[in-house]
Amino acid sequence: MRKAWLLLLGILLVSSAASAQVAAGQFPGAPGLPPAAPRDVQPKIGTARIRGRILAADTGQPLRKARVRAISPELRENRLTTTDRDGVYELIELPAGRYQLTASKGSFVQLQYGQTRPFEAGKPIEVADGQTLEKMNFSLPRGSLIVGRVIDEFGEPATDVQASALRYQFVQGRRQLVPPGRTVTTNDIGEYRVSGLPPGEYFLAASPRGMGFGGPGIASTTGHGGGTPTTTTTYSPGTADQAGAQAITVAAGAEVSNIVFMLQSVPAYRVSGIVVDENGAPIAHAMVMLMNDPRSGTMFIGPGGNAQTGDDGRFSIGDVTPGAYRLNASVPMMMPSGGGIGASSVATGGGSFTSWSISSGGVTTTSTVNATTQPQEVIVADADVKGVRVLARRPPTPQ
Repeated sequence: MRKAWLLLLGILLVSSAASAQVAAGQFPGAPGLPPAAPRDVQPKIGTARIRGRILAADTGQPLRKARVRAISPELRENRLTTTDRDGVYELIELPAGRYQLTASKGSFVQLQYGQTRPFEAGKPIEVADGQTLEKMNFSLPRGSLIVGRVIDEFGEPATDVQASALRYQFVQGRRQLVPPGRTVTTNDIGEYRVSGLPPGEYFLAASPRGMGFGGPGIASTTGHGGGTPTTTTTYSPGTADQAGAQAITVAAGAEVSNIVFMLQSVPAYRVSGIVVDENGAPIAHAMVMLMNDPRSGTMFIGPGGNAQTGDDGRFSIGDVTPGAYRLNASVPMMMPSGGGIGASSVATGGGSFTSWSISSGGVTTTSTVNATTQPQEVIVADADVKGVRVLARRPPTPQ
């Protein structure tokens, strides 16, 4: 059951992050993972193929075990393969359609096919039934590297802290800090290594926040409130104010080291309320997620907090720092079902439902999730926020 809840949390994070993003193509060439396309439990079997080779741009040597991904949102396809010892890859049994092709490997910069400069859009490719596209090759440049440490207020290593290199980009007409690469976790000595970065100007951020729901039937009420100090997202050289963050410039393939900064503390407050359906009835065991409002200038780094409603539909989220947030609620539904493991999205007149299933110990559980009709805006200033009322639609009755 815990495995199922972790899978559902992942779906909710993708859904919440997507609401803060824009149409595909506005974050071109990010070196992190490409946006995941929804897919059926069983992939479609086609007759098209895509072949190519992945090389290191500086040496021309083949890159073995490089990852090549073909994504088609229209077809709900997300295929992945890896290169062999000669850097050769092949994607087989593809349905005909339009795909975005992406290649990545470790410390190299991730590229989309047809991309010539960092952060620009790649070129989608079309493949017909029975067609084989040859020589869809990539030359991956070596990425830049930022290395440093995060410490706490006592100068001790801050372990298991999430660190990310952010860069400014215009999103929906607003200049915001976005993470172009993957988020890493500090080790036992507080050290982080952010690799695979294209050359450019970055801002280092570290966040101590953990994720995870209490589990079925458990309302998350932990955390501080009432202005109790708590550690918060901190920007190098050591400020909780995004405006005070200092830029770090990295050249192509270069390493910038010894970027050390201390986690900062700010007053923490509590956000509490109730989740109800269209009839005003409380919804038990709804999953509530508090996300940073993208209009505040920072894109998704992690949830501002999360909780699960109790039997009375009420929730409480602690350790919320001052700022603007959006509150989402999702309603799970459990039922016995056959099938394997997977996830898919179904558009309806009243919103978008996501369903998934997972088998464990011979028992398959299927869940349908419906996000809040409209995210509830929450402003946290200098006091606990109480009495928030969140409207969520219950999932449709399974047929």
